[in-house]
Amino acid sequence: MTEGIVASIQFRSIDGPERVKAIWGHALLQARAFVCLAIGFGVIYRNKVLHGKPHFVSLHAKFGLATLILSTLLPLWGLVSFRRLGIIQRFPERLQPVIKMLHRRLGLLTWLLALATIELALPHPAVNKGLLTRAWQAGVAVLGALVLLLGWKSVPGHAAHKGGQPDDTMAKTV
Repeated sequence: MTEGIVASIQFRSIDGPERVKAIWGHALLQARAFVCLAIGFGVIYRNKVLHGKPHFVSLHAKFGLATLILSTLLPLWGLVSFRRLGIIQRFPERLQPVIKMLHRRLGLLTWLLALATIELALPHPAVNKGLLTRAWQAGVAVLGALVLLLGWKSVPGHAAHKGGQPDDTMAKTV
């Protein structure tokens, strides 16, 4: 999922056919992340069924379920917001930038939920490895902070973003 987020940040400055290619690359990365998420969900769900344990009780499980739901819906939202497919043009023009912006923001929220889900799982007795677990948690937190910083610097209007010049309000034409 992280690679998909980074790819989406990077293609904000690209236009034309290269941007279309980069968007499809982003979609492929996110599809791979979804497959991993779905397999993980299926395995743990089956394990709970086999052992007669309740589902979605822990905070980790609730965050994981929210991540799974958003990870299922957001690719569909991404397809809607991809101008090349022509779906977004069916919405009023004033809503099109909002649709694209919400896809980006909800994508970031989904990624943050995935990171939180990982963090919540690490201290569990079945996973906890002492100092190694704390190092893993720190690594996840650092990764989160670095990607958020990268994303923040690409926000239109931010001084580090093209000298503070506003970006295309339609988030490019593709």
